[in-house]
Amino acid sequence: MPGIWEWIGGGVVLYLLLLARSAWKQGEFKQFLWGLVIVAGLIGFIGGVIWAWIKVKGG
Repeated sequence: MPGIWEWIGGGVVLYLLLLARSAWKQGEFKQFLWGLVIVAGLIGFIGGVIWAWIKVKGG
């Protein structure tokens, strides 16, 4: 039985697939991918800053 995080992850993947399908049908798949890359980059950057902050503070 999947846990709560698996259900949430599955929901996010399903939502992104539906968005990708819609973007493909509208001819905006390239813009969708760029948006996805930008959001992933921002999340990665924020995660990296938080990770560095924890390491500098001795966590």
